[in-house]
Amino acid sequence: MNHSLITIVVLGLTVSTSTIAGQTEYDDCILKNLKGAKLDLAAHLIKQACEKNYKSSTFTSDKNRAYYNCLLEHLIEVESIQAIMDIKTSCANKHK
Repeated sequence: MNHSLITIVVLGLTVSTSTIAGQTEYDDCILKNLKGAKLDLAAHLIKQACEKNYKSSTFTSDKNRAYYNCLLEHLIEVESIQAIMDIKTSCANKHK
């Protein structure tokens, strides 16, 4: 019984620490990438990419992480919805 309690406490602390680290990286991603967003669609995709890569990164595969990094790299300052869709398609073709 005592061993189980210790395991639960250690697991809880590990999850809390990784959540805090993920939140910091997520906030940094948002601050770095969202400031150049020109369209709401680009802002939505940038926010989604930051969330997938940093808040829920435990469940994100390497291929998906590369896809979201591609979006982050290419969506900043795009001013055309068609360009956003083409970038999204090309990132998906390249990394998924």
